[in-house]
Parts: sequence; C-alpha cells; structure tokens
Amino acid sequence: GIRILKEIALRFTDEVWVIAPTGNRSGMSRAITLHTDIIIEQRGEREFACSGTPSDCVIVGMAEVMDVRPDLILSGINAGMNGADDVLYSGTIAAAMEGVLMGVSAIALSQHLGRTDPAEFEAAAAHGERVIRDILKAGIPPRTVMNVNFPPVSPDEVRGVLPATPDKPQFGGRVGRGDSPNSYRIGPLKALDHKLPGSDRAVMEEGWISLTALGMDLTSPDIQASLKTVKFY
Repeated sequence: GIRILKEIALRFTDEVWVIAPTGNRSGMSRAITLHTDIIIEQRGEREFACSGTPSDCVIVGMAEVMDVRPDLILSGINAGMNGADDVLYSGTIAAAMEGVLMGVSAIALSQHLGRTDPAEFEAAAAHGERVIRDILKAGIPPRTVMNVNFPPVSPDEVRGVLPATPDKPQFGGRVGRGDSPNSYRIGPLKALDHKLPGSDRAVMEEGWISLTALGMDLTSPDIQASLKTVKFY
C-alpha cells in the first residue's frame, strides 16, 4: 500500500517523502511515544522508517526529518478499510489528523480487504490519482481529514466516488485468552452484517469509493448549546 501510494504521489511532484512505522501499528489511533526514544532509520532516498506510531511519523518527520514543509500528507494505503465508528482506532487516519493539526492538508486512504497481495490493491492503484486530484480541486477545509475507502472490486467495477457517512460500529469484538497466564487478546473481530444506507460500508458494498470528511472538532454542537451555566457564588 505504501509503495502504491508513493507511485501515485510521484504523479503530482518529484519530491515525495516516505516516513512509515517499522511494523504493523493497527489500532494505535493517535497514540504518541512519550518517555522513550523514537528511532528514525533511512531506508532509501527520502524514505525513512520510524520506530514509533503513525502520529510519531508525522510529528517527528515534519520537525526533524524533512527539510521542507509538506504541501500535502497522504496516509496509507491501509490494508483494510477504515470506516464506521472504528475510524477512531485507525493509525492511518491519525497520521492524517496530525498533519491537519499542524496546518497541512491531509488525505487518508484505505483499501477494503487489502492485505499483502498487490492484486488486492488494484482499485486503489487504478483510481487513487483521480480521487486525490478531485479532492484537491474541490479543496480541503481547515481541520478536516478526507477519508477515502476503496471497495474490494476490480478497477473496472468501481462505479465512482460517493460521499458517505460513517457506519455504526463495524466490528463485534470478543476477548480471548492469550498465550501466557493472566494474558488476553481482543479478537477475532467480526464485521456486523447490517449496514446503514448511505454509510461508507454500504456504498463500498455497491462498488463505490466512499469519501467522508472527518472534522477534528469533537464537540456536539446541539448538546453543547443546551448546556447551562451553573454559578457557585
């Protein structure tokens, strides 16, 4: 996914920086590394491996690795979808969020059911450039992450891009015993069958690329407006 995204990015500019975790960081959300050193290793021209989290990659990458401020942060292409309420778990989306908080436009991209076989990323590889160009042409508002999910179909079966709302929780989780005493593991995770009409999971099932604008403001405006001032003196 990273290699495909770099190939897409090179169609926009000849200066692409890759800063990626050294291993799988699924479910890390916006975790950052505190009280422990973050190791950065150069792996190629403008390519670096980071021992920390996806958020660390952006924070340290912009502060110490890059010698220029980026015009755009592309995060992904994640192996598997990042949709429904589970976007809050996603390290892929978190990296994009860090960029947005630092004043840089960001797009998170994921391939539903993508794993390790490059063929599973064909929809993203074929249509990623156009999706990114259309997003940039329309403009990305401040404090907003554009979340893109490619459906698990062949490129010629992709119907287009459809704005979609996040579905309800995607997974039914369970807790099982680990390999050692007093240890546990969350999972396996099982996708719930029901999908809300117009949601990211629903439109992907119909062959659409889902596009969701995720805002960084977590305030519930209606409830916030209803809260009352309480004076103690």
